[in-house]
Amino acid sequence: MGKPGTGKSHTAKAVAYQASLQGLHARYVEADTALAQYALASAQEQAALLQSWSEPDLLVMDDLFLARRIPEAAAELLQAIVHRRYKLRRSIVITSNRIVTDWSKYLKDATMATTILDRLIHRCSML
Repeated sequence: MGKPGTGKSHTAKAVAYQASLQGLHARYVEADTALAQYALASAQEQAALLQSWSEPDLLVMDDLFLARRIPEAAAELLQAIVHRRYKLRRSIVITSNRIVTDWSKYLKDATMATTILDRLIHRCSML
């Protein structure tokens, strides 16, 4: 987390690159774009997207909450991704300009924000 121009995206991409060099499957998505794409997709496409974001050893979600708010379906997807990856013990890197105390505003749901952050922060390193 940090202000624009501090190297968050560059660092996240470097982590993904190093993971791929070590033979791990890494996937990079621009968070807000991917979540919006999900919200507009059919049920079948949504299932496929959820699966594609759950499978990799490392998922990088860059610039989460860049647009401040995300659609309700996308918020539920974010919760599902974080929950699945947490249960599977798969790594996730999230970059954001927004501080975590404001996530409930952007998700429009304090309980959902707490659930997501609980799973993300349990075994994390914050930069």
